Amino acid sequence: MSSMIKAENLKYEYIKTFDNDEVTHTEVIKALDDVSVTIEKGSFVAVLGHNGSGKSTFAKLINGLTSPTGGSLWVNGYDTKNEEFIWDIRKSAGMVFQNPDNQIVATVVEEDVAFGPENLGVKPETIRERVADVLKTVRMTAFRKHSPAKLSGGQKQRIAIAGVLAMQPECIVLDEPTAMLDPEGRKDVIETVKKLNKEQGITIVLITHYMNETVDADKVIVIDDGKFVMSGTPKEIFVQVDRLKGYGLDVPQVTETAHELRKMGIDIPADILTTEEMVNAICQLKSSI
Repeated sequence: MSSMIKAENLKYEYIKTFDNDEVTHTEVIKALDDVSVTIEKGSFVAVLGHNGSGKSTFAKLINGLTSPTGGSLWVNGYDTKNEEFIWDIRKSAGMVFQNPDNQIVATVVEEDVAFGPENLGVKPETIRERVADVLKTVRMTAFRKHSPAKLSGGQKQRIAIAGVLAMQPECIVLDEPTAMLDPEGRKDVIETVKKLNKEQGITIVLITHYMNETVDADKVIVIDDGKFVMSGTPKEIFVQVDRLKGYGLDVPQVTETAHELRKMGIDIPADILTTEEMVNAICQLKSSI
C-alpha cells in the first residue's frame, strides 16, 4: 500500500510577539517539532491532542494552507514546500473545517457543492453529475434546492463534506468537524466519514477531541506540544489510560469503566472500546462464576 501523506522530520515554527511591562518580547513557538509519520492510502487515521498541541497546524500543512519551516511533507507524492504543486496538493487532499459556515459560499445547496469543481474548470455537465452523486452520498439530495442557512449544523457539515467530495480528492482532512454539533449531528457526520472511507476508499484524517469518534480508526496518533508521542491502533492507544490523561486527554467512557473495574480486581479486558464489547465481557464474566 502506497502512502498518501509522508512526513520526515517535519517542523513548523512561528514568531509570537507579546508585550510585558511595556517591553515587546518575541518567542519562537514550535507548533510541530521534528515529526515523522506515514499515512497510507485508503486508511482512516484519527489525530488527538489537547488545545494548542499542534494538530490543526498538521492539518493546514497537509492542505497546503501553510508551508513547513523544516523537514519535509509529501501529499500524494507532491512536496508541500514546492508552490508549483499547491493545486495538485489541494485536489489530492480536501479540507473540512470546524465551522461549516466558514466553508459555505452559496445561497443554494447544489450551487455551493458545485463551487469547488467550477473553480477547477470542470465541464458543466460533469459538475451536475458530481453534485447529484455527492449529495446522494451524504444523504442530502432532498435539500439540493434549500438555502444552507436554514439547515441544521449537522446538515451544513454534510454539505461542506459534499463540496469537498465534488472535487474528487483521494484524501479528506477533517479538523474537528463535529465540535460545534449536537450529538445527533456528530453521529451523522461521523457515519458519513466512515462510509466514505469504507465504500470509496478515501483516506480520512480525522482531528477530534471526541474519543468515541476514533474507535473505528485504523490508527490513532497523539500529538503533545508539537510532537507525535503515541501511535497505534485504538485498542493499543486507549488501553494506556493513565498515560493519555497525562497528555490532558480522555478515553472512551467504557474503556475508563473497564480500567476502574480492573483496579477493583475484576478480571475484565483492558482494551474495551464499545458498549457491545463491555456487554460481552460482563456476560463472559458472569458465565465463569
